Amino acid sequence: MPNTVSYQGRAVPSQEVAERSIAQKRQAGRNRVLPIKLKVIEDLKKQKVHIFNVGPWPQQVNTGSTGTFYIPRCPSGRDYVEMLVVNPKTQEMEPPISIIVEEMVIKSEDEMTCLSDDGFEFARRMIGTGPRPSPFPLTRFGIFVSMNAVPTQQELSTAHAALERECEKLVKWAADTYVTDRKLFSLAVRPDVHFIAARVLGRDNPQDSPWMLDASPQKRIKCKMCGRVCDPDVATCEAGHVVNMELYLELKAAEEQVQAAVSATKKEK
Repeated sequence: MPNTVSYQGRAVPSQEVAERSIAQKRQAGRNRVLPIKLKVIEDLKKQKVHIFNVGPWPQQVNTGSTGTFYIPRCPSGRDYVEMLVVNPKTQEMEPPISIIVEEMVIKSEDEMTCLSDDGFEFARRMIGTGPRPSPFPLTRFGIFVSMNAVPTQQELSTAHAALERECEKLVKWAADTYVTDRKLFSLAVRPDVHFIAARVLGRDNPQDSPWMLDASPQKRIKCKMCGRVCDPDVATCEAGHVVNMELYLELKAAEEQVQAAVSATKKEK
């Protein structure tokens, strides 16, 4: 096989040459020398930073090259839940963030280098409360960072207060929108968000939250095409997708009968 082939008037490497080059690059990557691991650093990494959640919503955070972290929701009846992963060596659950976070990056063709970060600050940035805080930190959902393996009562109280403030906003928005804009209400109010927020506040009942009756998930239909939530007595969503085939066919047949009657009347005239 020739080393090059012609493509649009240019000589490019053949498949064999390209595959050989890729294999060489991969081998070079595997052979890169890793930096020496100091025992004192490895011992420090056994100390963990803890991320807890007192709220009812799980969160998934992508931190780029350092990975994706999943924070579970706090089950009903529990005071809090901790973000844990399985240690592949011990097969035990443990916090994934150490007080020293290390990331291997390429230093040269033959060598890797290690970037180190403060684990506590890394975790704070992850939930949006670092030196440059996010306008939408995860603390509003009851998530917080701690150096304690068991959160203190003060930490739990602060997290619950932040969660309740967010739930107050969600419930107020749902109630106000129900009164002022029913169309927006039908599109935006979500049982898995606003209903749960009402439950956190102990207002998930018709007396405190009458809007919940019109947004009842038992009565409403979710379009599998676009995700819009529709009333049960409609055949299609606002985008025109069929959400109730039986009703759609019934209405279609009725429409055809009307059109046939109109056409017959015109012919008679």
